[in-house]
Amino acid sequence: MAALATKRFRPADSSAIVKAMDNLTHAALGLSAGLLVARRGGSLPAAAVAALLAAEAPDLDVFIRNGDDPLVSFRWHRHFTHSFFFMPICALASAWLTSWLFRWRQKGEEPWQGLFLPALAGVLTHLLCDGCTSYGTMLLWPFNEVRYAWDCLPIIDLFATLPLLTLVILAYRRQSRRLAAYGLIWFTGYAFIGVWQHHRAEASLRAWLSTRGIEPTRLTVKPTVSNLLVWRGVWQHKDHWQVGAVRVPPWGPAMIAPGDERLVWKETMPGNPPTDSKAGKDFADFSKFTQGWNSYAAFEAGVGIGDIRFGMLPTSGRPLWSVYFGRDTKHGSNNSTVEILMDRKLEDGDWGRFGGLLDGSDPRYVPAR
Repeated sequence: MAALATKRFRPADSSAIVKAMDNLTHAALGLSAGLLVARRGGSLPAAAVAALLAAEAPDLDVFIRNGDDPLVSFRWHRHFTHSFFFMPICALASAWLTSWLFRWRQKGEEPWQGLFLPALAGVLTHLLCDGCTSYGTMLLWPFNEVRYAWDCLPIIDLFATLPLLTLVILAYRRQSRRLAAYGLIWFTGYAFIGVWQHHRAEASLRAWLSTRGIEPTRLTVKPTVSNLLVWRGVWQHKDHWQVGAVRVPPWGPAMIAPGDERLVWKETMPGNPPTDSKAGKDFADFSKFTQGWNSYAAFEAGVGIGDIRFGMLPTSGRPLWSVYFGRDTKHGSNNSTVEILMDRKLEDGDWGRFGGLLDGSDPRYVPAR
């Protein structure tokens, strides 16, 4: 069994690049959809602006802040602003704002009613795109609070975004609905390839575990950055999580590279806060967000539970985000505290290790069947 961590996670590196690429994908999708459904005879630039604003509007939830709640970003990101129920509100606000901007800039009269459909199409692309990723999106709020995640696309995938971006730029310059449609067809087709690859990766991992006599209690596979070739597999066997890379090339056999092992978190483990305390409730709320995919780590001054579903490398047991409970060593205090720990830092050589997983040269690979 892998040794428990004995030190606190490192601070997070900036995630600005991830966010910028995410916003760029949403912008390109929204513009493509807006150009495709723009009213004939109307202002194409106005339709494009309305669709662009609407396509970015759901992510305004990042401005929801509460200094007393360490889990505020987990509670509210991809919450009600990402629901089909809230979609018309985003579209209406974007259409009205665009109409006002064009009047103010003396670019002509463009009634908001004529911009509502492009804006609605723009926000719809945002919701569906986020649903294709792994984080989880509350598409059916307020009817339920299930975080839907189809796990068929990574948040950043240059092969999906760059062709789409090229086509939408050409579509806008040439005022071509056909090119806008081609961009959407490309992205949708790529997502369907992701669905198929996800199915292959999960089936391959289950087959490999079966040959080893392992019946996992839980199992999932997640896409990794900018490819549909290598997937992060996570499974529970008894009281342990194990992660591993699952490589499913278009041709040739699937391969598995076993990775790290971690303990499964339980409420009865030593160091946990009392269940009726604020810290205990924060642990329970974090577990609700992770849907129970919690790893356990003991530190010198406290304990942490991490979301084992996500890591910087597909074979790494270091969660991207965790909740820590223990002495406030950051500020030199012995008082107990709860805080979010982010771990998005790559170690020296991690890019090379990821490259080995991608090209199949990693020595840990074994045939899936």
